[in-house]
Amino acid sequence: MAGGPVHILSSRLQSETPVSSVALEPYVLVRRADGTTVSAEEVPAEGHTDSRFSIKCRWYRSVVTKGGQYCWVHPEKEAAIQCILCLRCKVDTKKSYHCSSECLREHWAFHRDFHQQSRENGDNSFPCVDAFKGSYTYSNSGETWVEVARERVYTPGPDDVGAILKFETTAYDAASPYPEVGKTFSIITARVRPAPNPPRRSLVSLTPAKPSVTKGKFTLLSYNLLADLYATGDQFGYCPPWALAWPYRRLNLLKELLAYDADIMCLQEVQSNHFQDFLAPELQKAGYTAIYKKKTAELYTRNAYAIDGCATFFKRDRFALVKKYEVEFNKAALSLADAFPADQKKVALNRLLKDNVALIAVLEALEPPFADAGGGVGAARRQLLCVANTHIHSNPELNDVKLWQVHTLLKGLEKIAASADIPMLVAGDFNTTPGSAAHSMLVKGAVPPNNTELGNDPLGILRPASKLQHQLPLASAYAAVAAAPDADHGMQRQKRRLDPATGEPKFTNLSKDFRGTLDYILFTTDSLVPAAALELPDESECRSKTNAGLPNDNWSSDHVALMVEFNYVQQQQQAGSAAAS
Repeated sequence: MAGGPVHILSSRLQSETPVSSVALEPYVLVRRADGTTVSAEEVPAEGHTDSRFSIKCRWYRSVVTKGGQYCWVHPEKEAAIQCILCLRCKVDTKKSYHCSSECLREHWAFHRDFHQQSRENGDNSFPCVDAFKGSYTYSNSGETWVEVARERVYTPGPDDVGAILKFETTAYDAASPYPEVGKTFSIITARVRPAPNPPRRSLVSLTPAKPSVTKGKFTLLSYNLLADLYATGDQFGYCPPWALAWPYRRLNLLKELLAYDADIMCLQEVQSNHFQDFLAPELQKAGYTAIYKKKTAELYTRNAYAIDGCATFFKRDRFALVKKYEVEFNKAALSLADAFPADQKKVALNRLLKDNVALIAVLEALEPPFADAGGGVGAARRQLLCVANTHIHSNPELNDVKLWQVHTLLKGLEKIAASADIPMLVAGDFNTTPGSAAHSMLVKGAVPPNNTELGNDPLGILRPASKLQHQLPLASAYAAVAAAPDADHGMQRQKRRLDPATGEPKFTNLSKDFRGTLDYILFTTDSLVPAAALELPDESECRSKTNAGLPNDNWSSDHVALMVEFNYVQQQQQAGSAAAS
């Protein structure tokens, strides 16, 4: 992948693995008489004459004698045809290649635009063409190699896109009459793909619904990253294997997260080993502190146990962690099952034990928005913020379990609210659509007794319906966008991407067989107010004839990120002081 380093750490390489993920396990170079060995990590590169052992490294790039290009539309495929008119128009050569005549025919409209633009720029050396006329074909007849580096690590660049890389290494022993102590070892990578191109989305400002202060304002992002455990070809067969591979997706997702630059990030489906090995250290470099709660049951995958979970990141120059609460719905299920008769307990546990979790962080703002009335001139009042990050169960046949998990989380948040006057944010993948019982619980504080989902309650855990309520003044942040005035064209476009009936996004999850909203950011209306929201994508940006849905080569999750900027609601005493002055 252009721009990504290639680390030599493993001797095995899968053909679809992007270049940046080449991993070679430290191999034995020399076995001593006492049985110990010298590995590649223990010896310097060639040129260090003061060392007995050294290692020679060579990187080569393939040079395909005829063609060797990749398809402009499908970079995972080698090109088979080329548009002649693009060459005559002096269009970017890479855009002239396609993997098949069908591919070129399907995207001929783009080529007509290229040709038209060239004519408008004064190049009239080619005839006007209004239909597909033909192309040149070529065939691969073998590869030659050109040396590009002599280091252990090589970072592919634009010139490497479409080529294959080869790494060769040989061990040397200066004390031996035959210094080359082993045969040359080599590996060949998959064809280098273009660098990931994550979507670019900006914040759309809105007029706050209440008087607010901008001091201490912050952004909160919620994003289901699609754990590698679930990113299978069976589930997402329309996504090219190389674009579905975690080594590719992780770089794309990281670029996307860094581009949003959120002050607080609530991430779901963060795989435990990927949190520890990649996301936490990479985002720590960018100034974030991380907390993590994984699900309660692990799966065996790729020679290791792993599971996904919820990760909350916050900028350490904006917030400090005061307290962390880990919610395991399984523990609540065990407690609930104890109330069932012995013959029903097993049935109850089978239905309720789903391993889902929530992660609650109480943060202190390092830039307090309000002054302390009793602390003297300029004294700031301590400002706390409670952020809940969750991933609710997904099975559509278990709406009673979803509602029970949401209700359990909200009752826990009520206890925190009772102990302190603290603004609250609840974010995550709730696996429930607008208008559902769980969604009504979140945004209306209760479930209507005539909601049809209450009929699916074989355990009786939702009865009576009157108990399904909470006292937190929660509202959906994107629904607040829907209620805001149309300030400009950006806001008008944003509103077109919201459901007029519910105010929620038309979709936050888009696959081949599903289109709907499952993700939400909620806030307490008495203390916070939205001031901007991340623009929502149009379905045409995520789905096309070549991309049946998410994920694809540009969007590396089956969900889209949500992000909202919040101001603190102006307190009455501050408003009165401002009026008096």
